[in-house]
Amino acid sequence: MKIALHRSSTRRRITVAARVALATGGGVNQRLVSDVCEQVGLHPHAFRSLFPTDDVLLDAVNELLVEECAERLRGGVSAFAPTGGDSGCAEAALALARSWPLDRSAMIIRADRRFRALHRGEGDRTVTAAERRFVEVLTSVFDLLLLKLDRTFSWNPTLAVRVILDTWERSFEAWLLDGHTESTFSQSPYIARTLPALLEQVSEPTS
Repeated sequence: MKIALHRSSTRRRITVAARVALATGGGVNQRLVSDVCEQVGLHPHAFRSLFPTDDVLLDAVNELLVEECAERLRGGVSAFAPTGGDSGCAEAALALARSWPLDRSAMIIRADRRFRALHRGEGDRTVTAAERRFVEVLTSVFDLLLLKLDRTFSWNPTLAVRVILDTWERSFEAWLLDGHTESTFSQSPYIARTLPALLEQVSEPTS
């Protein structure tokens, strides 16, 4: 039992350290592995017993990103207090953006994992499972958001959240590529116009 807990704790510490190291891009390489092992006080051979392949490490980091995103969104939604009236969806969109659910480093890491899978030209169910996990976790967050707006999903919730997540990521990426900063995404056309329209489209008033 103690060995299992220690192994789990070590794996978690490595995952957190790798998440920080991967933020600069470049993917998993020997230098990154060495640096992470040094930070957590682990021999590289022991590292490979916990993460046999680079993909296993990236999958663990991706799961951490899901947790981070969900936690930030839950915080933003919990603090959200709509003023009422017709501007509810616009206010909700702004509250979501200000919770900063995704950052540049998360985009880089998620894109790198997908690229590795696509580059091999083989199926990778772990990647698709991770994407489904992302949507499943966020669906409960959007349920709470709509509840505060006195609305409920009119679309299938999974489909609605997937559409929002996909459009958010593409718009966030375009915002960064246009030279804007992460912290100003709340001022983007997506948050000002597209997301409020999406929230209205995929839901309906409860009464």
